[in-house]
Amino acid sequence: MTNINSFAQLYTELSLNPDLPTLAERCQLLTEILLDCKSLPQTQPVCRCLGAYLEEVKSGLTESMRDFQVVEFEEEAEQPRQKEWLLEDTETKCDYCRALNHVLLVSHLDRDMLPHLTGLLHDMAHSMAGDLIAPVQPWMTIHLPKQQH
Repeated sequence: MTNINSFAQLYTELSLNPDLPTLAERCQLLTEILLDCKSLPQTQPVCRCLGAYLEEVKSGLTESMRDFQVVEFEEEAEQPRQKEWLLEDTETKCDYCRALNHVLLVSHLDRDMLPHLTGLLHDMAHSMAGDLIAPVQPWMTIHLPKQQH
């Protein structure tokens, strides 16, 4: 089990404004720790820390959504009926993680349900992180036009 000093270091890291992939990796780590928790007193400090990271992920996704708006499609049939964002599903996954984390933090759960909820949170956080932590491959390079100053 991770001690209090490790959590203090994690909170300190937030003040350094880590990027989305780093935040997602920390969320993965914290959900791994949650899987080892056997009682609510063990889960609550981890959930508080995870909550802080999830809020930063949510904020980062909201801020960066402007950069990921789908602006054109090759075929007219592909056109969305409303605004479509490349990371919209990721934002939804983040919201699900935040909701599950909140339930774990404030509810007095039956011990039998704890592993199921932490497992669900773990799986959802790993899915969200998979969207944000993409392996760098040369064919995936996106070239943006240079902005005139």
